[in-house]
Amino acid sequence: MVSTWDPGSDLTAGPTVVLIGGAPGSGKTTLGRAIAARLGFGSLTGDDLATAARVVTTPTSHPDLHLTSGEDHRTYFTDTPPAKLIRDAEAQERAMEPVIDVVVRSHLGSLAPVVIDWWLLAPAQEVVSRRGVASIWLYTDPAHLWSRERKNTAFTAGSSDPEKMLSSFMERSLWRNELIREAAEERSLPVLTVDEDSEPELEDQALGLLG
Repeated sequence: MVSTWDPGSDLTAGPTVVLIGGAPGSGKTTLGRAIAARLGFGSLTGDDLATAARVVTTPTSHPDLHLTSGEDHRTYFTDTPPAKLIRDAEAQERAMEPVIDVVVRSHLGSLAPVVIDWWLLAPAQEVVSRRGVASIWLYTDPAHLWSRERKNTAFTAGSSDPEKMLSSFMERSLWRNELIREAAEERSLPVLTVDEDSEPELEDQALGLLG
C-alpha cells in the first residue's frame, strides 16, 4: 500500500493522481484531504478548478461553465426544477471534463502527486483510465445523505422556500449518487458505501483500496 510520498521514489509503486467522486454532501473533500495528508500528496477540489475556469472564460465563449453566473445559489435551487438542475449538471460535467483532464495530465507529467475530489467526476470519463490514476467512488446511503444535508442549515438560510430548495437540491444529489454507483460497478471500479457506521473507517478503507 502507498503510505507516504518520496519525490525520488519509483512511480510504479502506486498512483500519482487519486480521483474521488461522489454526490454533493457525501464527504469527498474531507476524505480527499485526509488521504492527501496521509500520502503526502497535494489536494484539489473540482469546485476550485471550475472557479478558475470561469475566471478565464465568458458566458459567451463557454456558456455551460456559466449557467448560474450572477444568480444567487438560493434562488437557483429554489426556483429551478430538478430536471433542469440535472441537465445543468450534465452540461457542466461535459464542459469541465477537458479541464480536469489537462490538470491530471499535468500532475502525471510533472511527478507532483495530487488527490482531486469533485461531485462531477464520473467513472466513464477518459481521465479515470489514464495510467497512474486511481479512483475511488462514494455511494452514500440516501437516508444518511438527507441527514447530512438537513444539518447544513446555512445552505438554505435566506431561501424563500427552504424546504423546496432542499428537496430540489437533494433530487439532483440522489440522481448523482445512483449514477456514480451504477457506472463505477459497471466498470469494476472501487465503490465505498458511506453511512453513519462506515464514516469513521472510510479513510483506512480508501487507503486500502489504493494498495
